[in-house]
Amino acid sequence: MHTLRTIALCTLLLSPNLYAETNSATLETQAAERATEFATTLKSALGAAIKQGGLVEGINVCKMQAPAIAESLSTDGWTVARKSTKNRNPNNKPDDWEAEKIAQLVDMIRNSESIDNVTFSTNKDGQFRFAKAIKVAPVCLNCHGQTIAPEIKQVLSEHYPHDLATGYRLGDLRGIFSITKTLETSEP
Repeated sequence: MHTLRTIALCTLLLSPNLYAETNSATLETQAAERATEFATTLKSALGAAIKQGGLVEGINVCKMQAPAIAESLSTDGWTVARKSTKNRNPNNKPDDWEAEKIAQLVDMIRNSESIDNVTFSTNKDGQFRFAKAIKVAPVCLNCHGQTIAPEIKQVLSEHYPHDLATGYRLGDLRGIFSITKTLETSEP
């Protein structure tokens, strides 16, 4: 009888931790899915716009549609955003946690470590946070690279007079997808 009570007590004590770990894994999966959907949707819209109207249309997609895509994925308590220390849009400036994750990714790159599958997450103070790297792809270099056509520079300066998001090379860290969920009191 004493053994059964001990087992029951241990089960009760460990259950919240097991639930928290399972719930964090579920939240991480859901956040990763939102980051992937954001990237896929934006890439598709950007490609279609450039094909139809050139790079200027691509700039319009990044300026207008990217925030709309983020907003459309920000449902059910989730907030989806892109953040960068070299932001083009001041609304994409990282907070302390996001800046720390960006710095960790930069350090990994400096140490020749791959960041392709690296994610960060934390679950504390009633908030789940997730970050995943955004790397510079070939199409990004047209507007974010070291050499930008004068007509594109002109359009960028009109839209973003305080642009910090240039000078990149292929594969550089552009920023992160930052996914946050405010947890219900019943969620650990």
